[in-house]
Amino acid sequence: MAIIGHERTIGDMQRLAGSGALGHGYIFSGPSMVGKRTVARAFGKFLEKGSFEVPAEGEVLQDLMVVDLMFMQMRNPEASGDSIGIDAAREMKGFLWQRPNASPRRIVIVDGADLLTTEAQNALLKITEEPPASSLLILIASDPEAILATIRSRLPEVHFGTVPERAIAEWLAGTEGVTEAHAASFAKRARGTPGLAWRLAHDEAFRATLERAERFLAAPAAARKDLIKKLIEPDDFSLRRFLEAIVTVLAWRDPSPANAALWHKALRLSENAGNAPLNPRLQLEALMR
Repeated sequence: MAIIGHERTIGDMQRLAGSGALGHGYIFSGPSMVGKRTVARAFGKFLEKGSFEVPAEGEVLQDLMVVDLMFMQMRNPEASGDSIGIDAAREMKGFLWQRPNASPRRIVIVDGADLLTTEAQNALLKITEEPPASSLLILIASDPEAILATIRSRLPEVHFGTVPERAIAEWLAGTEGVTEAHAASFAKRARGTPGLAWRLAHDEAFRATLERAERFLAAPAAARKDLIKKLIEPDDFSLRRFLEAIVTVLAWRDPSPANAALWHKALRLSENAGNAPLNPRLQLEALMR
């Protein structure tokens, strides 16, 4: 994934690093798939290798750890749920307390910090209170309010705004198998988020989930229970991912009070789905009441 937009933020981070004024932690906030993770990883490479670019596939940086739900699954394939728990927090703390090998900082990026359990956040609080001299903690969150106030008060927030539609379309048209017409269409639907545009163009499973979300939202009340039963039947069904698709679909609709209220309700529910086991059938039925 290339870096699209965010030139001012990138310049600010480079200047902070160059002047020795870089803090020990930041919260990267902004819309989902706007580029927060991409910029954070590129910054890790900048500190270690001097070039502000996204690490190539398979490229290993000695002093960078990225923690997300995939990281959790790799650590424990038998685990279920959509949260980042205490074991990951302990591993992060251990990583940050080690001396860097090739970079001035040991960096931990938490992609989906709003999915950290309260227990995990409390474990990380010590790092924000007394950070090791060579540590850098970057918490990526679409909803910073889901992060404990005690942590937010110690980490400056870096907000990522949306990217111009034209810039997204031009970039997407240069990727494999995407015509200029399709690139323009996907960029328009993405509403300033390059990651969403890329997934619309290249991720068939994601598009299928969006289609199911649209079908769910359009279903009449009388047919909704049977539809929910079919939706949650597959073993790999994820309530959080499905709710995120619902949030995306609702963002495309007109901003009427009813749509806005449903959007907020689905967003909050998706956050709760990451922190506690919820019954998918009951939650989806309750969402539309």
